[in-house]
This record gives sequence, structure tokens and C-alpha cells, in this order.
Amino acid sequence: MIEPFKTHSFAVLFYLKKRARDQNPQIPIYIRITVDGKRTEWSTGRHCLESEWDSYTRRSKGNKEHARSVNSWLDLLYSKAHACRQELYAAGKAFSPLHIRKMMQGEELEPPKMLSDVWDYHTGQIAGLLGKGYTPATLQKYKSVYRVLKKFLLLKTKNDDIKLDDIDYQLVRDFDYYLKVDYGVKINTAIQMVKKLRTMMKIANEIGWAKRNPFVAYRAKKEEIFREYLTSDELHELAVKKLPKKRLLLTRDLFLFSCYTGLSYADVVKLTRADIVKGEDGGIWLQTHRVKNNNRVRVPLLSPALKLIEHYKDFPRYLDEDFLLPKISNQRTNYYLKEIMKAMGWTKWLTFHCARHTFATTVTLTNGVPIETVGQMLGHKNIRSTQIYARVTDTKVSRDMKKLKKLYQGQPLVLVNEPH
Repeated sequence: MIEPFKTHSFAVLFYLKKRARDQNPQIPIYIRITVDGKRTEWSTGRHCLESEWDSYTRRSKGNKEHARSVNSWLDLLYSKAHACRQELYAAGKAFSPLHIRKMMQGEELEPPKMLSDVWDYHTGQIAGLLGKGYTPATLQKYKSVYRVLKKFLLLKTKNDDIKLDDIDYQLVRDFDYYLKVDYGVKINTAIQMVKKLRTMMKIANEIGWAKRNPFVAYRAKKEEIFREYLTSDELHELAVKKLPKKRLLLTRDLFLFSCYTGLSYADVVKLTRADIVKGEDGGIWLQTHRVKNNNRVRVPLLSPALKLIEHYKDFPRYLDEDFLLPKISNQRTNYYLKEIMKAMGWTKWLTFHCARHTFATTVTLTNGVPIETVGQMLGHKNIRSTQIYARVTDTKVSRDMKKLKKLYQGQPLVLVNEPH
């Protein structure tokens, strides 16, 4: 590569380029740009008779209208070549004859970066960092959003790719609208999908692929969602329920274990005996790292969780597996939870994540465990993440209001009659 700020040898030359077997007396005039011995050449779009070409001045002879027109055009190209060279040199950019040619012909010096370029770049890095801050689920989410984004672009621009510099605030708003109205996802899901595009544009802007970030003015307001959790009575009712099928019993027990530890499905099924440790208090603890973000989790094991581990210690395992609990796929677990829901006669929508909310709300916060402690056991680095799970239950409200009720109990209520 040619070094910037270096004095380059530079030349602009015009010449006739006669093609073999071409019987046309009008010969094409070519321009040749040379920089430090490297050159490129192309047709000027003008022609001249060989007898009318001055090989010394590199111009058409005579003062006829055709000669003046040709020479005027060549002079313009000559000036333009020098102007482009001067612009590149003044900008301190490395350049070659091809760069000058592209500038003269109005082309981009480098191919414009596309949305597909930055998406491939970032997802490629995610793939290389799996297990080192990223999970396969994260990679899959980015790929899913990109598939939807390409469908949107086809409808919007008739092309499934777009220049990064052509992505503006209006396109961002249109994509947000498309997700909520045409694609039919919920508000919070749409926000998470648009955030993936925002991440890509931020990366593109920071590494110099995009001149602007179209998300500067973008604001998203999440819809507050009530997340289901079990009350203390429901938790007890589920624990003592006699279920008709073995697979439902296994699913119920995995769910209960999560209710008493706060671990997600992915974290529960990967637990081994090595994850059981003795705490400083002399009690038995679980110590593991979350699959989602690799955050460390330490949870003192409550009696129900210990009983479940003991109950399944002799349960048949595949090969030499040392997992604490039996394994069922996530998809099947959530499917079986729907069967359990019907068996319980509940209208409450059960998913495995409901157990994590039950731990945060019913098992811990309702019983006076500080939210900071709950957040640590859930593997959160930010208290705001824990607040999503926090719910002030009727039980806690009643308990907190008892003292206040006693304070006001028996106090006379003095009513002052207003004059009519």
C-alpha cells in the first residue's frame, strides 16, 4: 500500500488505442493514470482519426469544431484527475491509480458496507466466543432477528440487504411498526428484536462502517407484564398432589426444585454432585455458574430441595452421568407443565420460568429476605434485574400492615358535622 503524505510520481496521459481487426478510422482515445509506476486506463468516450492526432501534445490537431470539442473534454479530464489526486493527498489517504479512476467516475473508493456485513461480523464473533460470555441461545436470537429483518427489507425496499448509511430513523420506526402490526409479536418482544438492530448499528458506527447511528432519537417503552408465580398454598398443593404419570412426577419435582433454589431450567439440569458445597455456616449450598451469562450463583439449600436431591440419588442415569436430578428436555418439560396445570385444576399458566418467579416472590421476598440477597442468589449483577421478579404479595402486605392495624384499632372516629 502507498504511504500517505508521501510525494508520489503522478502522470496523466491520453493516447489512441487501435484495436486489432477494427476497420473504423475513428480510433478511441484512452486516458492513462500512473502513480508510482502503477497505472490504470480507460476510454474517454471520444474518438479521433489517426492523422488528426498530435502524438506530442496528446491532443487533436486543428481548430475545427470536432477537435475543439475533443480537446475541451480531454482538458476537463486532465484537470479532474489532478483535482482528485490533490484531494486524496490533502486528506492524507493512501491512494492508487484505481482510487483516482473511481473518484473521476463517481464511484465509491471502497464498496459501501451493508447490513449483512456487520451482522456477519458480529454473529461470527459471537460464534467464536460461545462459552466465553455468549451462549448458543444468544447466537440463535440474532440469527432469528436477521431472518425477520430480511423479510421486512424485502417488503420495504425490494431487497433483503441495505447499505448501512441508508438505515435512518424512519426505517427503524417502520421496522418497529412491522414487528408489532404485521409480524404480530408482543410489544416487549418487538423491543428486544429492534435492540438487536440497534446493537449492530452501534458496532458499525464505532468501527467506522456507518456514518451515523439512527437510534439516537429512538425511545422504546416496555409494556409491564405480570409474571405468574405460585403462592405458598399452591406450592404446598403441588408438592402433595398425586399425579397419574411418572413423567409428570419428574417434571413436577424439577419445577419444585427450581421453586426452592431459583435456578432456571438450563441451570437445574446441568447440576452435578460437584456443585454441592459446604458453606461457611456449616450448611449445604449449591455453587454453580449460570448458563445464560456465566454469573456465579451460590444458594443455601432449603429442606425441600435437599429432600428432592436425596429422593433422586438412586434414580437410573444414562452411562456414567453424575447429574443431581433426572433430565427432561426443556420443550417437553413446559409441555408436561400444561398437563400438570390441568391436573391441578388451575387456570394459572405454568412455565418453568414461573418457578424462578416463585422463588423470588413467594419463597424469599415474602418471607423477608432482602432483595439484594435474592438478586445474588438469582445470579443478577444489577438490582434492576431482580426487581422484575419482585412482587409484593398479599401475604407480605398483610404481615407488614399488622402493626399499623393494631395502632389504629379501637381509636374513635370523630366525625364533624358540617353545617347545612
